[in-house]
Amino acid sequence: MASGAAVASAMLAATATTAQAASRALPGHATGKAPRAPFDSIRDWVAALDHHGLLLRFSGIDQDAYDATAIVYQLIDEFGVHGAPAVLFEDIKANGRAFPGPVVANLQGHMDTEALIWGIEPDARDAKQSYRAAKELMLERLEQTEGNYTLIEPHEVAADEAPVKQIRLTGDDIDVMAFPFFRGNPGDGGPYINTASVFTQDVDMGVNFGTYRCQVKGPRKIMVNFETGQTGWKMVQAAKERGETSIKVTLVIGQDPVTWMVSSSRIPSRLGSRDPIDELAVAGGLRGKAIDVVRTEDGEFLVPAHAEIVIEGTVDIVNLEPEGPYHEMYGYMGIKKEKNYVMRIDTLTHRKDPWIMNSFTGMISEYVKAPQTAANIYSLRKSSPQVVDYYSPNDSQGLVYISIRKDAPGQAIEIAKPLAMFNPLARVTIVVDDDIDVMDSAAVRFAIGSRWQPATATEIFENRRAFPLDPAAPDRKTTSKIIIDATRQWPEEGGPPFYQELNRTLFENAAPDAIERVIARWPDQLLAKRRF
Repeated sequence: MASGAAVASAMLAATATTAQAASRALPGHATGKAPRAPFDSIRDWVAALDHHGLLLRFSGIDQDAYDATAIVYQLIDEFGVHGAPAVLFEDIKANGRAFPGPVVANLQGHMDTEALIWGIEPDARDAKQSYRAAKELMLERLEQTEGNYTLIEPHEVAADEAPVKQIRLTGDDIDVMAFPFFRGNPGDGGPYINTASVFTQDVDMGVNFGTYRCQVKGPRKIMVNFETGQTGWKMVQAAKERGETSIKVTLVIGQDPVTWMVSSSRIPSRLGSRDPIDELAVAGGLRGKAIDVVRTEDGEFLVPAHAEIVIEGTVDIVNLEPEGPYHEMYGYMGIKKEKNYVMRIDTLTHRKDPWIMNSFTGMISEYVKAPQTAANIYSLRKSSPQVVDYYSPNDSQGLVYISIRKDAPGQAIEIAKPLAMFNPLARVTIVVDDDIDVMDSAAVRFAIGSRWQPATATEIFENRRAFPLDPAAPDRKTTSKIIIDATRQWPEEGGPPFYQELNRTLFENAAPDAIERVIARWPDQLLAKRRF
């Protein structure tokens, strides 16, 4: 990416503008007080990011030369996955056509967004504290409700009150290629809609929406990738068993930030249950305010009324076509599928001058993690109260870190077993003591290097269910897994008679105010001036 980095560096210098320096308003916004949580639309959310200095704008984007992709790579390289700002692209060339934009991306990447999305003021000095504050809020909610997030039923509005119904298109008036859906990587099979909430339904499982890659094949033709094991895939299989040849599907693009998070995560979890779950009610409960919804033109679904675009159609579940490849979440090119599902578009409604969100999959942090992490911690603590924290780093898909307050030999392996055996994303589970910050991968590596005994503190599992997009899964269905016990090994576990104390711990105990004292004396030299 040397050439991409050079392009991005030049564009950063030439066209980037931070919120503090910007005098003009965002498209569709008036200047003034920034919106606060809960955010009804993606536009309100972007305005809040802009107000907090977490947005860069770029104009004159040639995505046929992969300008936008190069910019995002450079920002991640420069500021890190959780330190890079959101981006807004305007005056765009893509797929040989010109688009005014905007296209926005990385809207929940910076760690400060973990706090902002719930109305918490971010920590000015430490973005990790912003995340921790959000995680503790979510844990408090789960503890008050015995592990289930509160539901607030969606609020239905009339079509003339729904911004997403401002423009209505049917039949040959529809051209989904008239919107700036990107080919995000030169290896992609074509342009992709990669941030849609894909709505499906089943007589037993109810309504579901999830985020699946959707290749644009023509003005009224989209491929929908239901991965094996996902709820959408289960609904397709159920329809086939009933002898059906097609299902109704709706794509919602440009959702409010909480609906996007629910769509892309495992909040709520459907593991072990086929009972209907109203995910829009979950999103409403998380944000503390009902989601405004409107009936689709075909009457099949209630969808967010403040979304940017709604695409309605029918998916053929019998006659399949090739789809892909696509740059997937692990950072590897996802395989081309010789047979995938074809959607024929019947109706398209959208806001005037709609906004598009692009994910740049495998490069950025897609959504805030506090609700999912809190749910994982709550679940782990129910069976193992020794669990202190849990984290899955975005830059290393397949790794999971757990910290525990160990009180018995062999405990680390036992606590990690259920996660390693049944969570397809947990291929490498690393357990550390509670003095290790699981958000600090260097600290986890330190524990592995100084506490782990490979011969006695390791457990390997064979033939466990793989995540469908895992590039290392030999048959794309199963994988081997490992638990690494990087806690201090007790003598009963084959460890040394005692462990020395950490130098840093001794220092902080003996001189508890030393660091704050020197920061106060030399702030310019000792405090990094975070741009974002």
